[in-house]
Amino acid sequence: MIFGRLFNRHAVRRKLLVTGCARSGTLYTTMALRALGLDVRHERPIWPNGRMGRDGMVSWYMAVDDPRPPHGPGAPGFVFDFILHQTRDPLTVIPSVAQFILRYPRVRRYVERNLPGLCRPDDARLPQQERLMAEAARYWLRWNLCAEKKADARVAVERLGAYLPELCAVLGVEYRPEAIAAIPADVNRRRRYVKREQPWILTWNELERIDAPACMQVRELAVKYGY
Repeated sequence: MIFGRLFNRHAVRRKLLVTGCARSGTLYTTMALRALGLDVRHERPIWPNGRMGRDGMVSWYMAVDDPRPPHGPGAPGFVFDFILHQTRDPLTVIPSVAQFILRYPRVRRYVERNLPGLCRPDDARLPQQERLMAEAARYWLRWNLCAEKKADARVAVERLGAYLPELCAVLGVEYRPEAIAAIPADVNRRRRYVKREQPWILTWNELERIDAPACMQVRELAVKYGY
């Protein structure tokens, strides 16, 4: 699998890409990997992030091969020795994506460009919050499937700590549990730095009422991912 990627002799090679959906804990993962000595960057447009690290990148944008993401580098032009697909409980991700991702025009255009049909005509009947929830559910489903196609392995962020020794062995770096223990577990929570709204909450019953077909597909994929 890795050998096949190296046929692109013009690509820049890096050790690791971690990708998946937005709001899946990628900032925490970036901090954990950096604590273990890897120079990986997160897609956030804050120095020293927003650019490729010497060892790789943690970026939800790079689940698709679009050269013009809103922040950070695009996937084309890079080849990675190991690609990790990171997941998170959909009932946590979907409302957060609806509240904080799909309401940003530049990011929304990027998502819609890569997931045609995300917004459907009958969504117009729904109140704005419910419409965004339906779109976020479809996004969670389809974006994860995009990440699946290019990944070598998958891990739920809820079980990342137990997986890190295995990942370190793959990457050839020393695993130091004391370095991970120092990282705040809630570093990725939006309420730490976005105070204007209370976080939105979603249940399976609510999602089924809003969009029953999407709810069924999301639940099936969530079971596959161990939720």
